[in-house]
Amino acid sequence: MQDNVTDATPQRFRFRLRGESMDRLETFVAAAFAFAVTMLVISIDDVPKTFDEFVMAVKLVPSFAASFAIVAWIWATHANWCRRYGLEDGPSIVMSCVLVFLVLVYVFPLRLMMQGLFAVLSDGFLPSEMRYSSVDEVRFMFIFYACGFWALSANFFVLFHYALKKREQIGLSEQEVFQTETDKQSWALTNVVPLVSMLIALYAQDQNIGWSGFAYFLLFPVLTSHAVLRNRKFARLTSQP
Repeated sequence: MQDNVTDATPQRFRFRLRGESMDRLETFVAAAFAFAVTMLVISIDDVPKTFDEFVMAVKLVPSFAASFAIVAWIWATHANWCRRYGLEDGPSIVMSCVLVFLVLVYVFPLRLMMQGLFAVLSDGFLPSEMRYSSVDEVRFMFIFYACGFWALSANFFVLFHYALKKREQIGLSEQEVFQTETDKQSWALTNVVPLVSMLIALYAQDQNIGWSGFAYFLLFPVLTSHAVLRNRKFARLTSQP
């Protein structure tokens, strides 16, 4: 991967794509994410053999769709990072491998969490494959998932921080630095949400334990508000003579 950026570098969304061609690192990560998606799907041994089993499988589609969307979001974020910055050095490889590890470890808990969410929202109409015998087991699942989500968010925070450190080497423009700082801040805010979920799981009363899962809905207003504020600041900066 070349560090030098020329005027002919493709541009998209105000970013010069320094890694436009898929490199070995991005190829490896994409293959790992493809494998993670297969782990979300019903295994070959669980192919429905009766109509009731088929109906049960169909009811799991919403949770699969939600899980797939989250995995796709994570993959797209890393793919954009690779193509924007074109970094394939030691630290980039290590951080990308950590990301793959986290996704592969937490893809099945993600599936269970989405199933539990849709089971609650549908009042049991949509099923969950996991059965809990005590509230403590539910607490553990929320804490375990929060640890994974926090680690993943922290990993992206470090990736964008590293890109900022390399700004001179890869030739980031002022606009690109601003966008990279925006992404770094977004992941810093994202880091807070799983911590909130973990605190609820640790200290909430039994009847309120479900709020640990609903805490992740904070991502929508928090990240949307941050994006609006940063867009306004960017508009002010670019409008100045």
